[in-house]
Amino acid sequence: MKIAVAVETNNSWDSIVSPRFGRAPFFAIIDLSTNPPNLQIMPNPHIHMVGGLGPTVVQWLVSMGVKAIIVSRVGPHAMMALQAMGVEVKIVPPGIPLRQALSMSGYGGLVP
Repeated sequence: MKIAVAVETNNSWDSIVSPRFGRAPFFAIIDLSTNPPNLQIMPNPHIHMVGGLGPTVVQWLVSMGVKAIIVSRVGPHAMMALQAMGVEVKIVPPGIPLRQALSMSGYGGLVP
């Protein structure tokens, strides 16, 4: 299973959770099917889009096999797209480290 976390920084497991979803500068993609879990921080290729940003980012994440996301906030259009695609959404406070966000979301025992 893969999960995505909207993050502000590219600092491995210490990356900071973004207060934004569609305009988050990076996404941490964590593949939980490997041991230890594989972490890849990817720049958001859609950050400068004008319209339809949230659903476009959702489609991009789902195309990579993401089944759950951890975010601090999601707009209504993105939320509708996430629900339509069956993606689980976990809400955490912005500004916390990725490790803490994973722990708060029930994935803490899986990360190094």
